[in-house]
Amino acid sequence: MLIPIIHKTWIAAPLVAVLVSLAAALMLDSPASAAPWTRPGYLYRYFVWGAQRVVSPRSDDYLRYGFHTIDKSPAAFHFAPGGSGRVPATVEYADGEVVKRVSLDDLLRRTRTHAFIVVRDNQLLAEDYFNGFARDSVCTAWSLSKSVTSALVGIAIGEGYIKSLDDPIVNYLPELKDQGFGAITVRNLLTMGSGIQYRISFFPWDEFVLAGYYPDIRQLLLSDLKIMDPPGQSFHYNNFNAELIGMILERTTGRAPSQYLQEKIWKPVGMEYPATWSIDSDADGFELTPILLNARAIDLAKFGRLYLDGGNWDGKQIVPERWILESTAPDPADRRPWETFSRWQDKGGYYKYFWWGVSQGHGDHSYMGIGTYGQFIFVSPKTKVVIVRTADDDGIDPRNWREVFQYIAEQINRSYSRETSATR
Repeated sequence: MLIPIIHKTWIAAPLVAVLVSLAAALMLDSPASAAPWTRPGYLYRYFVWGAQRVVSPRSDDYLRYGFHTIDKSPAAFHFAPGGSGRVPATVEYADGEVVKRVSLDDLLRRTRTHAFIVVRDNQLLAEDYFNGFARDSVCTAWSLSKSVTSALVGIAIGEGYIKSLDDPIVNYLPELKDQGFGAITVRNLLTMGSGIQYRISFFPWDEFVLAGYYPDIRQLLLSDLKIMDPPGQSFHYNNFNAELIGMILERTTGRAPSQYLQEKIWKPVGMEYPATWSIDSDADGFELTPILLNARAIDLAKFGRLYLDGGNWDGKQIVPERWILESTAPDPADRRPWETFSRWQDKGGYYKYFWWGVSQGHGDHSYMGIGTYGQFIFVSPKTKVVIVRTADDDGIDPRNWREVFQYIAEQINRSYSRETSATR
């Protein structure tokens, strides 16, 4: 999430720097003791898949991976139609010191948006698709996947599979006990405070790349992670944290996260389409819980509505309400410095259990799941509005998108308030 330069610098400088020195490694078997990044299978992905990223859209990345299927619900839920006139035709956001007022339709088109959906309560106020995308087009959720993974953690705690967020992760992953991981808790993973080394750069030895391309994630997690800082000391965004959570879910529930998602959310909520969760390789079959849930935008909107309603879906508690509140509300006691994405914190932002939030004073806040290439699920409890946007590109800064979404939500809320006042 929040890495706007990925698609611009993913390949050029790093590949030029290492191409000659690593070419021979592709032809040879690496010894078992070699660094993970020297393994031929991984290097093939780094070079070949990395090169393909330059010429193909991000929305096709999931096609390179194997996957596990999440079946659709036998009885699909459909939002009631709402008044499209409630969504403002123009929106505002701050661009530096200047407040921009722009056409919403123009903004969506010029930022290469794929899907844009606005829901209030049970009503669908807007559903628009652009650039060849349609209702049944697959969206790779990227780091929105983390927010879905977080919901599974809440369910697993409610069902007693995970005993406490303050449990050391070695209670569930004992292989890490002798590697110095004993102080890291489940909460540390969910708040990006594990202290595990994670370099967000694009050389083959950087953890950011390894976490997405390595063909045996289980082995990587259990034998090749390094601790750089004491847990809980700072905020440092790290996909390994969500992968460790995925492994904990897998072990405690006895099911892959995709199976747990299908059983506990996808079918009960009435998802209209099947989904997939990409895996590291057919041989390992480990689901990439931080980044590669692949679904339709309309079903992501239903997930947003589930959170808006405190985890309750038409009278059935799907995700524990306490978990929803704890996951998304700010924690005044969290005063950690941010080592990555500090601009979000500078504007009143916070991070909680794989959700990005913004405090707006007087107990009001909104929160979002955010994916790397401009995917968003925005939830505003006060206005009862959910907004989903999918794309191949941010187009504008994610903080500006939050302002746009907040503006839309507040305008919709005013529209309903005026209508209520007029009928009194």
